Amino acid sequence: MMKNVYEPGRKRLAAVMLAVPLLTASSWGGVAGAEPVSGAAVQEKQSAASAGAIAQEWQGTASAGAIAQEWQGTASGEKAAQEGQGAASAGAADQEDPSAASVGQAAQDGQDAASAGTDASSDAVQPAGSSAGAEALTQGTETQGNKLVISTGSASYIFNGKPVAAAQKMMIRKGYSYVPVSTMAKLYGWGLSYDAKTKEAVVKGSEGEWRFKNGSSAIRKDGSTVRMDAPAITYRGSMMVPVRSWAKLTGSSLAVTGGKVTLTWGKRSTAASPPVADFTTDKIEYRLGEPVVYRNTSHDPKYKIVKETWKGNEPAFFTPGEHEVTLEVINSEGVSASVRKTVNVVDEWLYTKEQYDRLYTPVGNKFDIDGASVLMMDEISYSVTPDESQQFIRSNSPEHLTEEGIAYEDTLTGNVRINIHNQNRSKKDLNVYLIATNPGTAAASVKVGAAGIGGPAQYVSTSGKAAVTRYLEALSSGGISDTVHIPAGESAVLLQEGTKLPLKPSQVRTIYADLELEGDIKLSVVAADPTRDPVAALKELPVLPRDGKHVRGTFTGADREVQVDGVVGESPQRLVLGDPSLDGYLEGVDAVTGEAEKNIGNTGVLYSMSLKVAPNTLVALNARGGHYAGALLVNGEVVQMTSGSILKNSSEAGVLYRTGAQEETVRIGFIPASGSNLPVHMLFMPLSEQHD
Repeated sequence: MMKNVYEPGRKRLAAVMLAVPLLTASSWGGVAGAEPVSGAAVQEKQSAASAGAIAQEWQGTASAGAIAQEWQGTASGEKAAQEGQGAASAGAADQEDPSAASVGQAAQDGQDAASAGTDASSDAVQPAGSSAGAEALTQGTETQGNKLVISTGSASYIFNGKPVAAAQKMMIRKGYSYVPVSTMAKLYGWGLSYDAKTKEAVVKGSEGEWRFKNGSSAIRKDGSTVRMDAPAITYRGSMMVPVRSWAKLTGSSLAVTGGKVTLTWGKRSTAASPPVADFTTDKIEYRLGEPVVYRNTSHDPKYKIVKETWKGNEPAFFTPGEHEVTLEVINSEGVSASVRKTVNVVDEWLYTKEQYDRLYTPVGNKFDIDGASVLMMDEISYSVTPDESQQFIRSNSPEHLTEEGIAYEDTLTGNVRINIHNQNRSKKDLNVYLIATNPGTAAASVKVGAAGIGGPAQYVSTSGKAAVTRYLEALSSGGISDTVHIPAGESAVLLQEGTKLPLKPSQVRTIYADLELEGDIKLSVVAADPTRDPVAALKELPVLPRDGKHVRGTFTGADREVQVDGVVGESPQRLVLGDPSLDGYLEGVDAVTGEAEKNIGNTGVLYSMSLKVAPNTLVALNARGGHYAGALLVNGEVVQMTSGSILKNSSEAGVLYRTGAQEETVRIGFIPASGSNLPVHMLFMPLSEQHD
């Protein structure tokens, strides 16, 4: 074993929607609602009505010029198409911005119905200590006809004079205004279901049964077929149909005024009752920097509360006075209610902002820090012992795939970790495969251990963070997840779950995987058209050239044990990782070209450390080379950096752990994430004494 010693210097409700052209008021037949329908937005093949035709259809309500102006400035057909075409997620933060939801939540992004409703509470703001609920948004039981007003760009529809949260905003697609079927069916009082066999949304009402299918303008009505002006589409989990078509089907009158669509029909129905919005706090009065505990006591005797939205509910306040807090809740029927209260803060300090952040910021979240002050903390001296038996392949050059080909390949045996990180920069879909080939004369096998796959994603840091998080989760579970047996002279695709979704242009995928190769195995990273047989493509495709910027190669010593003498955290300290002057990069070779290679950034290297940490110490991570999005393993638990966001710069730190009243041994695993920047500094900071 080789041992390097470093002594650094010190003091440094899904909905279904119908497509309708922007036309005059007209009558149709009746329809019922449908359940959420999944899928991506369809590529409509029908052309939108010409401006002249639209103008003619709208005559009698407004001039053609006014109508054209009213419907311009909203989402263009092109933009709406882009919005509706989000790539399917692999279960991670795949379409999110790097500062968006954490891994495991991103799959839900964009599917929550917008809750734009107005505040239903009275103008008198109540103190937080009171328990009175808010006035709810309700619909009346009058007998005159129902009236529904829909404004472009708003997910708050006005039904019989009261706002109701819709599953989606009314959107414009190729000249047609689309609304969600689920919301419309519910407001009309009709039933909605989904026929999984025929993949149709089924609406049942007093006028019969209608069946809508994604991408089709044909509607099956009680066994016969009628056509809408444009096909039904699916947008963010909601089936949408043209408003005009809905009006004709349901026998509703339709009018357009000032960018608003108004539907009227039948006798006014009695809508669902509202929930009761309410919350309490654990105290009547707080000091500056004192934690505030909020308790949502909202309830609904008939329906399930499906969404809550808070405003102003800060975990602590740092200015004296009255602070307004609002809670809005929405039930399963789309009816909302809200309540406003005040939190009173006296001019007396319990904790400063810095003290509070370090004591109470949740693990996995981040707080602000003076980046310059970090460099004043004492550096921790440490030594590194590499495990030379742990081989490593990094396939990241070319990072940008512009064509099909073999990105990297090498023949190895034993323990191998592989990191693949690519973005599709071609003009067509591509898939990236890891293929194992047995070149020998006897059967061989590949055992797959811990593995993590991120993407398809829009951002490199999102993909890298997702892959590292899943890899560490699998690593903490231990064991072999799969064994692939490969006869002599044959090939097999490994990690097949990572190839189910192809990379669309501009999308990114990242893979980390531990493999145990029993026998000589040739590992090939192959970029190919997803319609091709990847094993057959391997025999035909050329090896792609390096891009001259990124890393590809085979290395050894990819597991590193970090040793620190003594107890850390008795004073502010930092442990620097990813700095080549302190922690050298792995050196290896590009097996394709024979060129020497350095694993710049040491992406894919697993650092393990057992640290003796002083009592009442905060352990945090501070990014020093730019943004950082990844995860660490802390005492067997995966901690994202950060949960729901990233470390954007050196002025932010993410909480990894806090010790209690006794000294603790803290075990940390760190693997640098693809798409992020190094170095990072692990901080150990004594905490302030906690007060009552």
